[in-house]
Amino acid sequence: MEKMDLIDLQRILEDAVSRAFEEPCWVRAEINQLSVRNGHCHMELVQKEQATDKLLAKAQAVIWAGVFAILNPYFRTSTGMDLRPGLQVLLCVEPRMHPLYGLSLVVTDADPSYTIGGLELERRKTMERLEREGILDMNRQLPFPAVPLRLAVISSETAAGYQDFRDHIGLSQYGFILTLFPALMQGADAPASIIQAMEQVIGSGKDFDLLVMIRGGGAATDLHCYDNYDLAAHIAQFPIPVVTGIGHHKDIHIADRVASLSLKTPTAVADYLDGHLAAEEESLFRISHNLERAVQRRIEEEKQSMNYLIRDIGGAVRWVIQHHAHMLELMEQRIKQNNPMTLLQKGYSLTLFRGKAILDAALLKEGDKGETILSKGSFGAIVNDIEK
Repeated sequence: MEKMDLIDLQRILEDAVSRAFEEPCWVRAEINQLSVRNGHCHMELVQKEQATDKLLAKAQAVIWAGVFAILNPYFRTSTGMDLRPGLQVLLCVEPRMHPLYGLSLVVTDADPSYTIGGLELERRKTMERLEREGILDMNRQLPFPAVPLRLAVISSETAAGYQDFRDHIGLSQYGFILTLFPALMQGADAPASIIQAMEQVIGSGKDFDLLVMIRGGGAATDLHCYDNYDLAAHIAQFPIPVVTGIGHHKDIHIADRVASLSLKTPTAVADYLDGHLAAEEESLFRISHNLERAVQRRIEEEKQSMNYLIRDIGGAVRWVIQHHAHMLELMEQRIKQNNPMTLLQKGYSLTLFRGKAILDAALLKEGDKGETILSKGSFGAIVNDIEK
């Protein structure tokens, strides 16, 4: 077995790599680490097993300053972000073996379309996960407040978007109350910063109507932080409706999808809230006006019903009085007809014995004295003869 020095081995490997890769090749990998020093971009590239996330391969790569100054702006313009850890990339590399520094990949070009496709795939997986966990539409299902005046605002305090929102909503005639919870609104650290601010909103103990998340005034790069699963999950499960005004005009990010309401810019959020309250005020005015008309109409109906009732009661009372008057007349006629004096006036007489009317002659005997009453006057009588 041949024995050799390390330098000899490295030179053999250097020569083998040089001959094996006479031309650059395209490599698919994930950026695991990235740092820029003296204009040079140093990266650690890895490949992981999709199912288990197990590390399968790792290599060092470098983009020399001259190439990086051109390549990174091109990548940013195409994808909306800088090269950063966590991105899936397709890089054109020249493998180099150095006796002192080992194997490295010198990057000469990148294909942004591959990264965009990877981001879209990642977005789709995040959406599927949110839906599978049953939280995708939770915030959208919360009732939107009719009068959202108390607003918790998450933004950067110095951002032009927040200043525009505050100035714009300050022109409203309605008394909006803003409470700012500062956070980073772009970049890789934005999701964790925004989540921390959301937790501060809950921990404040204040009764807010809406959570407004706005960003604006900065460069339209690295908005992909709003596709982050953890941020989207926090927004979806937030206990009050969330309104986003992230300040982009083309893409809809997952944060927009899970929020109760998504608008393009901070000023659009201010306009919407002002218009929402104006519409609510108009609705209340119409309800008040319709209620007033309904009450007036009901009063008129009740007055008419009362007049009908009074008229019906008057008619009923007159009928009752007439009916009872007629009954009294009939009773009076009957009384008159049954009055003994009426019978006496017809030629009849009434004989009394000991103050009582004699109805049976058997009750008398000869010699009894009685009194006979006529229509006019009376006379005494002595019983001489009795016929039974």
